[in-house]
Amino acid sequence: MPINDFSHHQLTWYPDKSKLTRPIYKSLLNQLKTAIEQGRLTPGTKLPPQRELADYLDINFTTVTRTYKLSAQLGLTYGIHGKGTFVNSNGIDPLTASPLTRTIDLGFVASFEQTNYLLDNILNNTVKQGSAHLLTYDSPTGRAIDKEAFRNYVNWLGVNLISSQQILITAGGENSLTLLLMTLFSSGDKIAVDEFTYANLIATAQLNNLQLIAIKNDHGGMNVEALKQACQTNNLSGLYLMPEYSNPTGKILSNARRKEIAAIAKKYKLKVIEDDYLSFLSKVNPEHPLKLMEIIPDQTCYVCSMSKVLASGLRIGYLVFPQQFSQQIKNGFFNTTVKTSTLNAAIASTAINEHVVQQIVQNKINLAKQVNLLFNQYFPFAPTNQLTDYAFFRRLPLKNIKDGPKIEPALAKINIRCFSSERFQINAASNEHFLRVSLSASKSMEELATGLKSLQQFLQHNNLI
Repeated sequence: MPINDFSHHQLTWYPDKSKLTRPIYKSLLNQLKTAIEQGRLTPGTKLPPQRELADYLDINFTTVTRTYKLSAQLGLTYGIHGKGTFVNSNGIDPLTASPLTRTIDLGFVASFEQTNYLLDNILNNTVKQGSAHLLTYDSPTGRAIDKEAFRNYVNWLGVNLISSQQILITAGGENSLTLLLMTLFSSGDKIAVDEFTYANLIATAQLNNLQLIAIKNDHGGMNVEALKQACQTNNLSGLYLMPEYSNPTGKILSNARRKEIAAIAKKYKLKVIEDDYLSFLSKVNPEHPLKLMEIIPDQTCYVCSMSKVLASGLRIGYLVFPQQFSQQIKNGFFNTTVKTSTLNAAIASTAINEHVVQQIVQNKINLAKQVNLLFNQYFPFAPTNQLTDYAFFRRLPLKNIKDGPKIEPALAKINIRCFSSERFQINAASNEHFLRVSLSASKSMEELATGLKSLQQFLQHNNLI
């Protein structure tokens, strides 16, 4: 029986206990979906805390955790670290799904999908040549030819892998990050991250009972002294960084800052995860800074996804890791992913080997320049750096914020989807508020202009900029 009496302590959602069938997490998820679709749970509604709902239903806490995780993946809800789980506007995934027709998407950081046609010939030729041999269990960690193609890609970026580094072909960046969190760390371990960091990493860390330690940023990204102090007081096990163009702040680590951070990581023996999701920005960064895996190769796991480089639906990534982590990572991979689609890997390899990747990247850079010029017309005061001309999203600081989570539902009412900083926040006490404005998901420049104009008018009307 439940421990608590809920007759006086009200929950925002009361699932029907009598209709729960096994598997319970799926049955509970179906009830949540129905409640949202029928309007009984409206956008912005905060769902009951997981433990309270589990107590009310007399089920295991982890069952509710699993339900909430799946609901976020389906786009029904989204979580804000330290504040709870909320019903998503329009019933769409706040991080990965496509918006409804009427909504202009300034939330999901897409991949300029209008460049996908450049892969048409590669896709057609792969099928025409016969792909049956690509549909087997052979080469579970990736074929040698595909790993060599990746070496060619990073060589084009100006990076040379060393012989002691191993390569695993994964089902994208998210798959790589999940694998690393599951295999390199144990329940309760502490990992240093930027004070605003990748939202999916926050969710995956929570699912694995890992504690993320927020490190204050300055203009140049993660503050070195703050990281050093955290190492001295928190017994850190790891460090997660997006050095090239951090999501969601857009900050870039200089070569000097990377070396300073690497020195601290080396001194305190931190396991480093370097997320290079926009790897091709190395080509346009005038400083051409080193990757962390080049500075401390024996401690760094390098994640390189093709989602933004080629196409978001291709779901191919490359994980480079030192020999000391080999057994852990491969065991975890074999017991979760089993193997990545060789067909997808072959498409990526052909795009690299036939230099189509360079063509696609150049097209995306050109598009990025256009959308950033448009963004600057509406928000000329937004922060800039040496890579914002090529950015897929921009950070838009806000003022006079009283309740950050209410901004997204308010924007949804005017058919704008945009994400507030609370989604990415580790320290709930932070006074910094901003929007992450995606520039890469709109179908056309006209649609983007309409969305940016509506956003500008909304923010001005509410005295938020």
